[in-house]
Amino acid sequence: MTETGAFDIHVRPATRADAPAIVWVSSSSILPGEDAGFGGDIDSPFHDASVLAAAWRDPNVVGGEEVLVAEMGGRIVGCVTVEDRGGELELVNIQVPLQLQGRGIGTLLVRSVEERARAEGKRAVTAGTSRNAEGVAWKSLPWWQHLGYLVTHEEENEWTRSIGPGVREIRLRKELLIE
Repeated sequence: MTETGAFDIHVRPATRADAPAIVWVSSSSILPGEDAGFGGDIDSPFHDASVLAAAWRDPNVVGGEEVLVAEMGGRIVGCVTVEDRGGELELVNIQVPLQLQGRGIGTLLVRSVEERARAEGKRAVTAGTSRNAEGVAWKSLPWWQHLGYLVTHEEENEWTRSIGPGVREIRLRKELLIE
């Protein structure tokens, strides 16, 4: 899949050899400490290339999630992890380096997951973001809504409890029209 404009961006399955570039994307997607109270995944294998490579299961699975990357000019400029949930695909995590945000890379990654879900006959793509204990939603919420994702509910779960008391997960869903 490519994006029109000055840049040729395509999405492909990641490989174990991509681990260093994926770690770069992960570590440069937010400012240091910006996700405090929102669920920065400190124990994530996506923060260390050797840990990520060791957690890799061929062809492109880490921790039960499929890993896809966006590539531009031979360089990895974004990544997304996806989990098959039967009738829908869950977009678990998406990251684009700060200096490349706003260029359509994240949107292209999401659209790629949606196209795949349609091709597989899935009913929807789901995602989640967080709301901190003070009630502030993570900065991605308006972006998700702009892409057509609707808030279905908020919940406390194992992930939010690991962040701290009062943190909620905002669950999002986009129904797909099967073509």
